[in-house]
Amino acid sequence: MIFQATQEIYDAMIAADLKCRIQESDESSAVTAGIRGDNCDFDILFISRDNDADASMRIFNIAKFPADKMPAVCVAVNECNGKYRYLRFTADDDNTVTAAYDFAVNTENIGKSAVELCMRAMNIVDECYPIIMKAIYS
Repeated sequence: MIFQATQEIYDAMIAADLKCRIQESDESSAVTAGIRGDNCDFDILFISRDNDADASMRIFNIAKFPADKMPAVCVAVNECNGKYRYLRFTADDDNTVTAAYDFAVNTENIGKSAVELCMRAMNIVDECYPIIMKAIYS
């Protein structure tokens, strides 16, 4: 099922000439767009689980790291979290770095908000990627 927020985000991204696609399951629907930055490439997902015009943004697997680098990666993601307020970076239990943003429930113009967040996320992840990679390879 394609939820309302997913359709609004998809329509806004297409209107902004961003290539994307919709994925759907019984519990959720998502808009996925491939992003190319100067330092890294990644997929950005806007996920909705109901028709209340809410959504969350996730960028999974920004970087993978060995378990012994967890402390250094945590320091790096905390540095990024201190610099930027729109995304929350986490070092996850599966030894990957994820970025997340949760829209307020019933966000008006969620499509336009998602397009703006997509642009911000592209820049923020691209700027934080070298910080994270330095922590992994130092």
